[in-house]
This record gives sequence, C-alpha cells and structure tokens, in this order.
Amino acid sequence: MATTLEETRLEWLRRLPSLIAQFTTRWSLTVASPFLSIDAGCAWVAPATDQSGRDAVLKVSFPHFEEELDIRGLRFWDGEPTVQLLAADDELHVMLLERCVPRTAL
Repeated sequence: MATTLEETRLEWLRRLPSLIAQFTTRWSLTVASPFLSIDAGCAWVAPATDQSGRDAVLKVSFPHFEEELDIRGLRFWDGEPTVQLLAADDELHVMLLERCVPRTAL
C-alpha cells in the first residue's frame, strides 16, 4: 500500500523532536523556541547558539522537491551572497546556518 504525503508528513512530525534532540547534542547547541509554528511551512527553524557562543539557526526540513538541493546550493555559494552553511546532514535534511540579522550585509 502506498504511503500518502499526509502520512509521510505525520511520520516526519513524530520524528521531529528526536531529530532536534539528536542535532542539538551532535552540534553542542542551545536551541530557543522556533521562529514559526510547524504549520507555517515544511521546516522547523529555530535560533540556536553553539558552545562557543556563536549565533546560528537550526533548520530541520521535511524532505520535498523544493528543498532537496538547499544544502548543495549553500555549499556551492559558501556564504557569498548567502548565509554560511556551518554544518549539515544531507540524509536527514538538517542544517546549521549562520544567523542572519536584519540590516546585516551578507
């Protein structure tokens, strides 16, 4: 029996807390409340701080066609003119990004 998009999304939502915990530990992060609710899009995105005190953003994406090249694209651009990709897990669609503050030149 084929899995529907809705079933796939619900499974991703069930796994989301463990993914957040996994990468909070892996990358030694302190993570704050997410920017928007999960219903706002296809990713969970929250401000974070690494163990050195650097501001960052943790992004856990729902795997879909619009985001499948995000990590590769950010690696290619290497912070020029995008935010810097600080760390990533291609398989699990998780990124640690430079935090961009309004009025900060990229």
